[in-house]
Amino acid sequence: MSETVNTYSLDNTDFLVPMDRKAFYEEQTRVFKETGKPTKAVEIVNIMIFNSYGEIIIQKRSYEKAHNPGLLDKSIGGHVVHGDTVEYTVMVETVQELQTPSIVLKDFIDFNKTINILGSYLETIAIISTTKPIFYEPVKIINNEKIKIANKMHLFLGVYDGRIRPVDREAKGVLFYSLEELETEMKNQPNAFTDDLHEIIKLYKDEIVAFVELIKIKKSK
Repeated sequence: MSETVNTYSLDNTDFLVPMDRKAFYEEQTRVFKETGKPTKAVEIVNIMIFNSYGEIIIQKRSYEKAHNPGLLDKSIGGHVVHGDTVEYTVMVETVQELQTPSIVLKDFIDFNKTINILGSYLETIAIISTTKPIFYEPVKIINNEKIKIANKMHLFLGVYDGRIRPVDREAKGVLFYSLEELETEMKNQPNAFTDDLHEIIKLYKDEIVAFVELIKIKKSK
């Protein structure tokens, strides 16, 4: 099914260019093979979900996925469809990929307020907050080839204690890691993990550490 997503020229990242998703990847795969670098970025959401003990939920991608098949990845990821907000995209993706309903907050102030009020409901709903978006260029495995694809990424951090039910054809299963365990395994087996996840841990480690400390404090109260 055709899907129009938000893309941006890397020469002018303030200028939004709606584009067919398949056409974007075909174009940028061709451009990368010709020039060795991307020319456009696609807007995405990446979601890191933790339980209240501070463990990260890591998804094993289905082998039927077009991108990065069979690799260990962030909890949830998705493209921003043109006309949708990033917050709406997160709420849809949490249900579609892991069947997890969510409340998405605009900042840590609202996150703190909400978790204080609804922290006892974490077995039924994820509470999620955003960070600042960035442009970055992870390497993806597309049709067994390594292709650098530029992304405008909105990273979200959330907490959830309920059941995780991977959806068929999206995720093969989930694993739970402490940040220390994840970093050790990523160092020992780097090719088992997506470049997306490597980049997220590198770029947002301070935010992730602060978030884990926060939810552990909430858990202990």
